[in-house]
Amino acid sequence: MADPPDKTNSYNSFIPDSTGAMVLDDEMSQQVTLNVSMQQCLAQANSEGRLISGFKNVFTFLENNSSELILFCILPENLWNDSRRKAAFRLVASFCDERRVRMIKVDDDQLVRKIIERTSSSQLSAGKADLSYECVLVLRRWPDQPCCDAELLRHHARFPGHDFDNLPLVRLLESS
Repeated sequence: MADPPDKTNSYNSFIPDSTGAMVLDDEMSQQVTLNVSMQQCLAQANSEGRLISGFKNVFTFLENNSSELILFCILPENLWNDSRRKAAFRLVASFCDERRVRMIKVDDDQLVRKIIERTSSSQLSAGKADLSYECVLVLRRWPDQPCCDAELLRHHARFPGHDFDNLPLVRLLESS
């Protein structure tokens, strides 16, 4: 019986399928699909005006609106232990948990910022220069959700729960 491919080596990200063709292994393929879906979701929600960002704006929205309006809340892991933001971060996570809002943990708030700013027109970007991306609510689109949102909903269904510490990390990749 052959040994499984060594996943620590980046050259082994491709494995042969049943026909002998080289394909991405499942774990890598899921991360790539998730990353593309996250980027498309943020871009589309931004162009449709379905994003709310920053602790104050997110907290106010959570406090004053039904959680049924929210698709999910994106929270960057790199800020979880930032002493300046810790209390606000935990308050938003707690509010999301209490209201059963889906949370998605991403690795870096600056990549979230880049994705959103890349999809903003230059006129909109000038007005958003002071926005904070330490947490972002993505609101539902009625009557149906785009495919990219559906992929993120499938991801959340595979990893249900509202405890930020135990959520799987979605690693964002920069794209040009």
